[in-house]
Amino acid sequence: MDKKIARAKGLQARALLSLKERNQKSHVVSQEVISRIHAGMVIGCYVSIKDEVNTSEILKYCFEHNIAICVPKVAGNTLQFYKIKSYDDLVPAPFGLLEPNVTEMIPVQKIDMMIVPLSSYDSKNHRTGYGKGYYDSVLLNCRNRIGVAFQEQEVDQIDIESHDITLDEIISA
Repeated sequence: MDKKIARAKGLQARALLSLKERNQKSHVVSQEVISRIHAGMVIGCYVSIKDEVNTSEILKYCFEHNIAICVPKVAGNTLQFYKIKSYDDLVPAPFGLLEPNVTEMIPVQKIDMMIVPLSSYDSKNHRTGYGKGYYDSVLLNCRNRIGVAFQEQEVDQIDIESHDITLDEIISA
């Protein structure tokens, strides 16, 4: 399936979920992610907006257990990841995002688990994002790339291109 069509289908399916369904499913996904986090790890994770899988439970767990958590900040056509210690380290940014307002940048190669958003996915762990390509260069240099999603966002197949990076796993509910 063409990426634009897959993206539209995934976003539409996600938007049709009720707030209650999104919250319940986000909790299930978050608990599965948290079960894989261990002391000493460095975690990369997006700060959720709108109707994405809510990552606040993952972030809170990391804050409370002194797990290094790094969140993205748009830098040109890519993302840079900064270590945060609480929500106080975040400020409003374009597109309704919250971005880090701290200076400790962590190279993506040092991140042990990268949790990424997606608009759609298929059974081969291919993903579509939002079409800007911000995560493409980041995922190239990461290990343990995990997409989080709602099952309703799954499509039959996504036509990938040479620059697309397959995720190691997709956790959905």
